[in-house]
Amino acid sequence: MSIAKDKPKSEKILNMIGFPIALIVFVAILLMPTPAGLTAQGQRALAVFWLAFVLWLTTPIPVWLTSMLAIVLLALTGGWDYKQAFYQFGQEVIWLMVAAFIIASALERSGIGKRIAYSMALWFGRSAKMTLLGFIILNIVLAFVVPSTTARAAIVLPIALLMAQAYGAKPGESKFGKLLMLQQPIANNLATAMILTATAPQIIAWGFISTLAGVEVPWITWLIAQAPIVLITLFLMWLVGLKLWKPEVDKPLGGIDKIREELRKLGPMTREEKTALAIFALVVFLWATDKIQPLMFCGLKIPYSVAAVIGAILLFMPKIGPLKSWKDAKIPWDLMVFSAGAYAVGMALEDTGAAKWMATALINATGLSQGVHPYVAYVILVGIMMYSHIIFSSKTVRTVIFIPLYIILAESLGIPPVMIALPAAFTIAWTISLPFNCKPNLIYYGTGYFNVTDEFLYGIITCTIGYILYLTIGWAWFNFLGGIGMIPGWTG
Repeated sequence: MSIAKDKPKSEKILNMIGFPIALIVFVAILLMPTPAGLTAQGQRALAVFWLAFVLWLTTPIPVWLTSMLAIVLLALTGGWDYKQAFYQFGQEVIWLMVAAFIIASALERSGIGKRIAYSMALWFGRSAKMTLLGFIILNIVLAFVVPSTTARAAIVLPIALLMAQAYGAKPGESKFGKLLMLQQPIANNLATAMILTATAPQIIAWGFISTLAGVEVPWITWLIAQAPIVLITLFLMWLVGLKLWKPEVDKPLGGIDKIREELRKLGPMTREEKTALAIFALVVFLWATDKIQPLMFCGLKIPYSVAAVIGAILLFMPKIGPLKSWKDAKIPWDLMVFSAGAYAVGMALEDTGAAKWMATALINATGLSQGVHPYVAYVILVGIMMYSHIIFSSKTVRTVIFIPLYIILAESLGIPPVMIALPAAFTIAWTISLPFNCKPNLIYYGTGYFNVTDEFLYGIITCTIGYILYLTIGWAWFNFLGGIGMIPGWTG
């Protein structure tokens, strides 16, 4: 594959060495003696994962093509059942992303998207810096009322796309657009980490700690314990982003007065705008009320993906929606293919036991033993949990593997389990380094404003800031809360 001449030199080098390195890694893992505790099938799945991982990072070929290659290799090597590998294109997240982009298309085509974007520009957008900060605040607020990272991404995505347009940001060219889209999944996931009920895996972890360690952590304790670390990290993430990718524009095109003028030109809201907005509001309402829907709808609960597809259907309905034909919907199908391959590789690791083998090997490699100081175990095990999202494509997988394992390990080390398992659970939602790490990452990656390397760099920097805060402020803060009885079972 030819490499564009206008790419940075570092990216050209990565493009050139990516395929040879990926091939060497693939063959080495495939041919090495099968390690104890790892099945032959798991070894083959592991080989495919690391090949795809290297190719996704170095991009010698498009990421969607890597996903297709990974699915084929899983089938040919026997790393996973081929029917299961191809089935991933039917994953719920694929349908949710399709519906989200249909909604975004409708908001744009009807004109209500432009009205929302200009209104937000008046609220937050007097400068590029404040616009970026405003979207971080928006993600925090939504985390309290919408208990799904993916649903929140689908809510914010259309507005972020239109705000990028208001600033004249072009995918692949604009630093402002890149930073705007990069910050959304990070703010989404870190806001999630602050609120126990904001994502299901955190609730699962809470259940493990309750049943296996005998400690029930209150909802308010989770919030109070996490808030300082998350809020400081988000602020520092905002500053770091401005240093890495200083926006090329400071104000919306034409300035804030131009925004007011454009709003005046739009005049009263049209029927299409009202319809698109009403359908969008309906979808948001269904997302936000999923916990109480059985009471509202006589036992019926509408999943997030179903709610989004309902909205997409209404937007296409004759005489109702603003979308007149399939061509009106701007759907990045390359993202859907990439997502399917990413999920196939991740699920293959889980089903074959390769994911659990890697987790166990990481813990065994730490050399922890009876009598170790709790802080030493905390430093090592929280670090493993924080960065393990690079390997695992599912928060749920990481939760069900690590949290019970950490509880058992802490007990064997003579450490109160909550001192290890709870801080580890706090990092479940820090899945911010690669597109396939979680669904919001995939959704924003599909905008085309940033590449895999951009997200990896920004994600790792943000995780490292958070990890340092967990080791310093976090440890002292958790001990204080434990000392006053706010964290049951914590002694230090």
